[in-house]
Amino acid sequence: MDPQLVNVAEKASTLSMLDYLEAMNERAVLAEKMANFHKKYDILVTPTLPVTAFKTGREVPENWHSTRWPTWTPFTYPFNMTGQPALSVPCGFSSDGLPIGLQFIGGRFDDKRVLQAGFAYQQAASLTNKRPRLFTNE
Repeated sequence: MDPQLVNVAEKASTLSMLDYLEAMNERAVLAEKMANFHKKYDILVTPTLPVTAFKTGREVPENWHSTRWPTWTPFTYPFNMTGQPALSVPCGFSSDGLPIGLQFIGGRFDDKRVLQAGFAYQQAASLTNKRPRLFTNE
């Protein structure tokens, strides 16, 4: 089993029911804020991640300021918590040739709109034929 998952499970085992209910309340507050946001805006567009790819087998990039994954996933995990559909599409490459993603987030159950937005972006800024240098024969 993934050692980091075991660490998370061990930490969770020390939490009380009150801790759990408090966390669920915070989650509900965030979900309500996002539901209100999506009453005005159809789609939220963010970077997928604030960092490019890093070596496998690590929870965080080398020399990162924290030891936990939520510090490098601030644009993705909140929407997993709120149950919102999200889609990441390629939008370019870093100066090192690593892929960069653009994320589209919709209101709960609005998967169709998210997919339409991602498709429209890909039609306007097609990167489907481009690959990182790692995958070319150059």
